[in-house]
Amino acid sequence: MLLCTFSTKGDKNGRERVGLVKGDEVEELTEVASLVDLIRGRGRVGKPKKGRYPLQEVVLRAPVPRPGKIVATIVNTQGMLGGRDVRLDRPRLDMKAPSTVVGPGVGVIGPASGIRPEVELAAIVGKRITRATRAAAEAGIFGYTVLNDVTAPADSRNDAYEAYRRDKVTGEIRKATLRGPLFRSKNHDTFCPMGPWIATPDEVEDWSDLRMTTKFKGELVQDGSTSEYIFEPGEIAAYVSQFLTLEPGDVVSCGSVGWTPQALGNLDPTEFILPSTKGTLELEIEGIGKLQNPVTLR
Repeated sequence: MLLCTFSTKGDKNGRERVGLVKGDEVEELTEVASLVDLIRGRGRVGKPKKGRYPLQEVVLRAPVPRPGKIVATIVNTQGMLGGRDVRLDRPRLDMKAPSTVVGPGVGVIGPASGIRPEVELAAIVGKRITRATRAAAEAGIFGYTVLNDVTAPADSRNDAYEAYRRDKVTGEIRKATLRGPLFRSKNHDTFCPMGPWIATPDEVEDWSDLRMTTKFKGELVQDGSTSEYIFEPGEIAAYVSQFLTLEPGDVVSCGSVGWTPQALGNLDPTEFILPSTKGTLELEIEGIGKLQNPVTLR
């Protein structure tokens, strides 16, 4: 199934509704207050439906407009690590604020220093996951959506700082310049576009080799596959659950693929930014959907 949060274009109040996407139409679900309620078991897709709307006549919202939390996996592909000789023994994580979430078509507004889009497969948690095995964590995933982990790389560089730390080689305590945290660079308002809907596991039975792409102004800048993930969604959710309980409606984003050689040039993966201040981003994951957002830098 493809499940969405939407509003009708004629509704001046913009009331959010829950819908089942079938072809080029959306069927409104009658007895579901929100998609999070459905995820939590407060309603069923099988209930009678009312209203059918052509997709082009509705406004798609972020499927989960305000997740409880968003756990974002970083450097989870060799493309983002920068080489095949680098290995990780466990996922590396960051968090995005729920208030950064926007839906399809909503503008991403970034700083003049530039932004880096990152196409990611995001798992929507459907059951409480705590200290879970990989199998239990996988069973607790409700479905998948496309997430853009927008980042402002200059923020991290500007947030670098000096502190006295022990040198790992010499053992001496000396002044060192430390990399700035990622929090500011990943948490500007509008920095978490999500959508266009949630694809449940029956819709995409095998998510392990789905093409993932990003286009900016029609030019391909990212091109990869979910097969590149070092840690799969169930592994990541199980790892997180060992220290942080995941609740229904939470989002676990699995990380981005690398950049096309033409886009990256001589940069390392963390240095890429969009080449101009305005344009449209189009992120797509095969079998799940396409997420489009205009971009403006200020």
